[in-house]
Amino acid sequence: MLGKIKAVPETKSFFIGLTLILVTPLLYLISDIFPVLNWIMIFLVACILFISGLFVLNAADQRHSRLGKRR
Repeated sequence: MLGKIKAVPETKSFFIGLTLILVTPLLYLISDIFPVLNWIMIFLVACILFISGLFVLNAADQRHSRLGKRR
């Protein structure tokens, strides 16, 4: 899975991660409409935020390594 995340270009990786971070709170609104157990919702949100963090960190790592080669 990390290999597939690392293969994503820097800007796309950042925007995917940022979009997931910003859209995740909408799951709480959906959980109000459809009754879902709180523990399941907490687990889903934690997994989504972890994966989005990986995308953002991947973008930061690619940018850092790209800028480090110029110096």
